[in-house]
Amino acid sequence: MPADLFTSPRAFPEQLGFPIPDDAHAVSVCLPTWSDIVGYEENDESIVKQLQTVYPRFGLHPAVKQLCDERINHDDQLGLPFPSVAVAERAAKYCKQRANVVARVVPLTGSSSTLTAVTVAKNDFPTLKEYWQHAGENLSSRAAEAILAGRWVTFTETNCRSVVRRRVSEIQQTATDNVFLFPSGMAAIATAFRIVQQTKPGPTCQFGFPYVDTLKIQTKFDPAECLFLPLGGDSDLQTLDDTCKKSNISAVFCEVPTNPLLVTVDLHRLRQLADQHDFLLVTDDTLAMCGNINTLPLSDITVTSLTKYFSGTGNVIAGSLTVNPHGRYSAALHKQLAAAFEETLCDNDVEVLEANSSDLKHRMQATNKNAYQLAEFLRQQDLVDSVFYPAKHDSNYSRLQNPKAGFGGLMSIVLKNPKQTTALFYDTLKVNKGPNLGTRFTLCCPFTMLAHYNELDFAESCGVSPWLLRISVGLEEPDELIRRFADALNAVKAV
Repeated sequence: MPADLFTSPRAFPEQLGFPIPDDAHAVSVCLPTWSDIVGYEENDESIVKQLQTVYPRFGLHPAVKQLCDERINHDDQLGLPFPSVAVAERAAKYCKQRANVVARVVPLTGSSSTLTAVTVAKNDFPTLKEYWQHAGENLSSRAAEAILAGRWVTFTETNCRSVVRRRVSEIQQTATDNVFLFPSGMAAIATAFRIVQQTKPGPTCQFGFPYVDTLKIQTKFDPAECLFLPLGGDSDLQTLDDTCKKSNISAVFCEVPTNPLLVTVDLHRLRQLADQHDFLLVTDDTLAMCGNINTLPLSDITVTSLTKYFSGTGNVIAGSLTVNPHGRYSAALHKQLAAAFEETLCDNDVEVLEANSSDLKHRMQATNKNAYQLAEFLRQQDLVDSVFYPAKHDSNYSRLQNPKAGFGGLMSIVLKNPKQTTALFYDTLKVNKGPNLGTRFTLCCPFTMLAHYNELDFAESCGVSPWLLRISVGLEEPDELIRRFADALNAVKAV
């Protein structure tokens, strides 16, 4: 990770489209001004053409695009590469179920014995691309780069894979044979959804406002029946209880804490309801930052995006799924995984993930400290209307907190008079600006604009302001970081 992202962040108009970090496999891209965000969402060619990379599930990395152009696309057909035949068949099945799209599963020759492409007619490509975004079972940029260079792509039990699995198991406080690795956090969530449906078919419930694709999986993938309880408080708990008394719910999905409001649902009460009404409980602990809290004892499955804090560098996509060995459905879930699981996170990515996560404990301690100080500073500022961060308001978080743990590295803020103040504040702020979170360097983005641009009213009805700014705190000196935020606030005051 280039040191200059601490001292010289990618935050300026002339850096539009630069990768964050400066790496061929960066998963974030600099969007330095509010107008850049709008242009990006409006597909403004003057903005889009300057993007040197893109978050890998939302667009095609240059190496993946080149692979598609050279090995997959032809005539009136467009396609995407996947790491196995089974994944490709799931993508093709989704296209058929979702929009009656005819998709062809074809070998991706000269790459490995498993890599497979799916092709559709050009007009049907958006449906295939939906699967790529939502399910996240994708071929990575490193795999694509290897294929283009004539190298074999492998998915083997390397020492690095064993180390990564062990590190995840230590965070989850369980044995390594309960941990499974995936090519993205969303792939882990999609797998959780799939094995839940195989174990106990039926509608699901999303409890609390989630990251966008978690909800999309439950509303678009078969059976596409989801009770959405976006606030995740006592009233929603009562609604869930009442619903379960009348109809079957197969599983409840929830983030702990939620993205982007950092609310921790009452997981103990959800566990009681799960036992009472016989549904599975699936938690996403990504924002808890690798060890601050422990959700597994109360969950049937815990999923984590390893792209974020576990990696910390922003140059590899990965995820994990951990089965609670003491859960009532543990044997059934392990049986489903034993029957269908395959390694789809390629060896090249695992190697990077292992190296990135070697200093995890140190980073988590420093990030906890820095984020707490920044949150306390922002709470005291007259221009800041709301600070969403667990430390001051979340007893549910404290009940899950591990000894000597902190409150995480992520927070969200909304300014006062946001329509008049937010764009100037964002444009002036001198930290790295782009999607993603959990990196060693601080990142800020207008989360609602990026994740819900075409449904801003819906997000606002769920308590998520269109003017919300999400801040992922890094390892910069806390006094320096606070100064940068103070400078941006002062710029707004000066107008």
